Amino acid sequence: MDTKERILYISLDLFAQKGFSGVSVRDIASAVGVRESALYKHFKNKQDILDSIMVSMKERIELVYQENEVPEVVTEDVAQAYKELSLEKLCEISWNLFSLFTKDPLVSNYRKLLMREQFGNEQAARQYGETYLLGAVHKHSKTFAKLVEGKLFREENPEIIALQFYGPILLLFQQYDCNPENEEQIKGYLNEHIRVFGENYSRQV
Repeated sequence: MDTKERILYISLDLFAQKGFSGVSVRDIASAVGVRESALYKHFKNKQDILDSIMVSMKERIELVYQENEVPEVVTEDVAQAYKELSLEKLCEISWNLFSLFTKDPLVSNYRKLLMREQFGNEQAARQYGETYLLGAVHKHSKTFAKLVEGKLFREENPEIIALQFYGPILLLFQQYDCNPENEEQIKGYLNEHIRVFGENYSRQV
């Protein structure tokens, strides 16, 4: 890991712990083990560090989606791809993505940072909404619209389908944050949610 990456990762950890406003450039430089002047060789200011973190985390999340071959990321025929997925494989993909947002130290810290900063930082609030709230619902709704069009799901409003799918998962994020020792129980809830949700909306039950 080069110095620039260390600055990003250590800054993210500090921001998640203390909040963006609670961390100074001096704090970051001290934690990284460099002079402030060395830090400015890589970033203009603290805001530039935060902006770079947001870009880096978006790329990291997209990469994991590709690695798990999430249908809406790797193929245009989304309905057919989901039709060919077994329930076991779908649960495996879902848990891998859930783990990304809760167990990956970087992505988890990023989520916590945005959640913490949303009330005092417009940029963080916008990013949190786009990544984890209604933006996530809208993104999922595009997938469900294709499943409805492909006759895999029954005719319902895709936005409402997405809301009913994603709402419980967002709750499980919070449960994991508070009680990570209950991982197996939470994984069981997630798998059951996937199964019951599919049975409720599938045309093939």
